[in-house]
Amino acid sequence: MSIGRRVANGLERTIYVIAGLPIALQGVSIAPTPHARIIRRAFGGRYWHPKSFSDTAALLTGLPLVPLAVPLAALWFTMRNGPAIRRREGKGIAAQLLEQLRLYLRAGIVGPWYYILSLHRDGAKRAPTFLQRCETKRGLYALLKDDSPTPVGNKSAFAQRCAAAGVPAVACELVLDGGVADPARLPDCDLFVKPLTGCGGKGAERWDRVAPRTWSNGRATLGDSDLLKQLHSRRCALVVQQRIQPHPTLEPLTSGATPTVRALTILDEGGRPELVATVFRMSMGANRTVDNIHAGGLACAVSLGDGTLGMASNLGSDARLGWHRDHPTTGARIAGTRLPFWDEVKALAVRAHGTVKGRIVIGWDIAITKAGPIIIEGNRGPDMDLMQRFMETGFCGQHRFGELIAHHLVMRGYGLLRRSSVRDATRPRATRGAAGTSAKLGGCRPHNR
Repeated sequence: MSIGRRVANGLERTIYVIAGLPIALQGVSIAPTPHARIIRRAFGGRYWHPKSFSDTAALLTGLPLVPLAVPLAALWFTMRNGPAIRRREGKGIAAQLLEQLRLYLRAGIVGPWYYILSLHRDGAKRAPTFLQRCETKRGLYALLKDDSPTPVGNKSAFAQRCAAAGVPAVACELVLDGGVADPARLPDCDLFVKPLTGCGGKGAERWDRVAPRTWSNGRATLGDSDLLKQLHSRRCALVVQQRIQPHPTLEPLTSGATPTVRALTILDEGGRPELVATVFRMSMGANRTVDNIHAGGLACAVSLGDGTLGMASNLGSDARLGWHRDHPTTGARIAGTRLPFWDEVKALAVRAHGTVKGRIVIGWDIAITKAGPIIIEGNRGPDMDLMQRFMETGFCGQHRFGELIAHHLVMRGYGLLRRSSVRDATRPRATRGAAGTSAKLGGCRPHNR
């Protein structure tokens, strides 16, 4: 791992320590549901008992920084976003700043998440319902991790697993891992290149075929031999895939990158995969490569019942974009549009999870083509910000995902409360829809904007 990556990881851990302090201190007192009490108790135990030197160092570094870091983060993000919120919603800048400080003390809400989760609207009531990034990335995922090997983190191995199981997934045409590759193995079509083990769209490249055995990324035009030299110069393992073309009805909803559904699946009480939430991701502006919301993309909630799209926005840490019924770049209508092949998309997410052993939670990136849905990749530690940005109340409210997280924690002996609370929080529901939830939007209720 590079020095830069180590520094970034250390900074991330420190931020999670700062954000997690009020949750770890108050625990069940800021848990709005029985399953949230289990989750918060389990997180508190992990927070105060770090399992590695890096986590211990982050704890010792982060705690003294709280009195300085929290007000500075609130001030910075208020200066950045406060004027836009004041214009749209009439809430004064000073009121936003003070509310961020109160919500930190009450629910661990730090700087960007005040705007990501739209907590300038009824924040005192809504904030405790959200499952925060610090709780998952440096807490719950570690507690629920299984030591059995899984191919999800390796795009080539995962594609092979899907092929063997008959699950539609994008094939890896070529793996570049330092060895000598034959230029003739590059498929003569539009290409998509990304790190073998990367995530979040980082390091992805799009190379469009402009002539036989010739590709362009918009800045350079290269033949097969020169393209391979260019890719080898990156000095990291890469996979080369055919670039997936979206369904014709979805092309107006993107500025050029292939749009995808992020489908969140989790094992139920019987160990069966269950689909609990979905969002639709789109690129906008000049971005023609990736649709990731952390890379400046756009997203919206998707009704689990019929695949209808809700209002769209960016991640929200930059509030100037706001919420849109129409695509801000293409002008195409987003809200109310129904995704094609929706039943097949839901079935594919559940089926794909069934091919992976030892993973309780997986986030699936699924493209919808003219021929139907196809898996792009799976994510072992899916981002909760992406899902909850488009929810009125979060996973720690009345949501199936929170219930199942609590169930799995209890099964591993974490977050135990009094017997009645455990029983209430982990009892299976009497009836659920085919997608594993009785809610029309699977808990993802679009904001009324």
